[in-house]
Amino acid sequence: SSDSPERSEIFQATCVIKVLEKLGIHRYSVVGTSYGGFVACRMAAMWPERVEKVVIASSGVNMRRRDNLELLKREKMEKTEDLMLPSTAAQLRRLMALTIFRLPYMTDFFLNDFIKVGNFALILYLN
Repeated sequence: SSDSPERSEIFQATCVIKVLEKLGIHRYSVVGTSYGGFVACRMAAMWPERVEKVVIASSGVNMRRRDNLELLKREKMEKTEDLMLPSTAAQLRRLMALTIFRLPYMTDFFLNDFIKVGNFALILYLN
């Protein structure tokens, strides 16, 4: 995770690029599924000299903002990334409830750890 309130695919793409730079990797192919497809697409657009190939699966990169207006209205949110990039247990639970029928109970500490562990390597490389 990041202390930055920024959660756009531009921010995410920049973070991934910084990790790859730290690792000494300067040319690569990128693969993105779901929201990762937005990040992969943004990486290719921002750094075409570095990205050789792009694979995007199960992602709505061609969607327009108005395509999500009903979902955002129902969830009482302003930006898609606020829903799709949870930073708290409550936000992750809310996102999961949209996609999982009969969501089993999970404690806050489990969900918060899931959020933190998922991005821990990124923090190490960026610092």
